Amino acid sequence: MSIFKRKNQVDFFSLLMNLCEYSVQAADFLEDSLLDYDLEKMQGVLTEIHEVEHTADLLLRDLNHKLARGHSYPLKKEEFSKISYLIDEVTDRTEDILMGFDLFNVQTLRSEALEFAKLISRGSITLAKMLKEFRSYKTSLLVRESIVEINEIEEEGDDLYARSVRRLYRESKDPIEIIVWTDIFYRFERCCDSIEEVAEYVETVVIKNTQA
Repeated sequence: MSIFKRKNQVDFFSLLMNLCEYSVQAADFLEDSLLDYDLEKMQGVLTEIHEVEHTADLLLRDLNHKLARGHSYPLKKEEFSKISYLIDEVTDRTEDILMGFDLFNVQTLRSEALEFAKLISRGSITLAKMLKEFRSYKTSLLVRESIVEINEIEEEGDDLYARSVRRLYRESKDPIEIIVWTDIFYRFERCCDSIEEVAEYVETVVIKNTQA
């Protein structure tokens, strides 16, 4: 879809969707790398996901530049700007998870890592589904359904985080392993939270802009 609805009018809803596509790509990198985990391949994975993150940053910068230059929008400038920033945070925090595996030289995965990666993939895909319908927020039931689904995914993430940390501290006798995985589980949980933060703000914008 073109980002231009007509001459000199930018389609910011499409730009938000494009920005979210990078979050989905990052989540795919995360899940794929953990499905076939090999620390020796991590530098290559990090190079690829950093390119995704960098491209998303450029798009965010371009979106804000277009906001600064324009005059007429279906939503307030600051609403588009904040949503775009929150989407970019999802991409950044997904990359941050993979950086943790490299930083701490993680040789072997704990089972919950892949569960988290699958949750983040689900959340990112649902986020993209929500943003695809966002331009029709006044009438679309799918926007609200997606927000509810993202809230449920975040709750699953909270439960998984508690279960993961509890098992780590009860079963591991290695202090280094405990330190490393406490940090990595926190990165996973924070990423899940960032997906919900987009949905929560979108919900606030919808309510604000559909009041009688």
